[in-house]
Amino acid sequence: MSFSRISVTCFVAISILSMAAHATEASFAGNSAARQAFEKLGTLVGSWKPQDTPNSKLTIIFSHTANKTVLLETWMSGERQHSLTVYHLDGESLLATHYCPQGNQPRLKMEAAKTIGLIKFGFMDATNLANTEQSHQHSLSFTVPKNGTVLLRNETYLSGEGIDTSELKLVRSDKGMEP
Repeated sequence: MSFSRISVTCFVAISILSMAAHATEASFAGNSAARQAFEKLGTLVGSWKPQDTPNSKLTIIFSHTANKTVLLETWMSGERQHSLTVYHLDGESLLATHYCPQGNQPRLKMEAAKTIGLIKFGFMDATNLANTEQSHQHSLSFTVPKNGTVLLRNETYLSGEGIDTSELKLVRSDKGMEP
């Protein structure tokens, strides 16, 4: 093989690797609505309690994992873990998978929201759910405050018996700092 052929081969290989690295970097960078929402949700890191019932055993803990590419929302009832919702980007989409005590795992996708500060998810599909007549989380939304004082969390469960909607007003129970 001649020197010029080796040079061309090396140039092509380096170019391909460079494009692949740039594509990977672009998938974790950018300023898409999903990225902005994920970053906004990241400001929730810490512990939250219901505003109206400060003595409640319920604590919701937000934490990052996987080099801050995944956000965990862990519901605790006293010392016992109740449920878990995992948020992550998938290209230009923000997904949430809810691991429910009912044993199903609805996957929700961020939808466009017309209200500033609102991050809204709608049902996409689910695992371990025979049909949508079984009770499952069908939507989820957050109104994230600019000043970080009160977080409004709404969710809707859907079943053959109808719709069950709940709203939680949450306040920080810590400083919201990650180690």
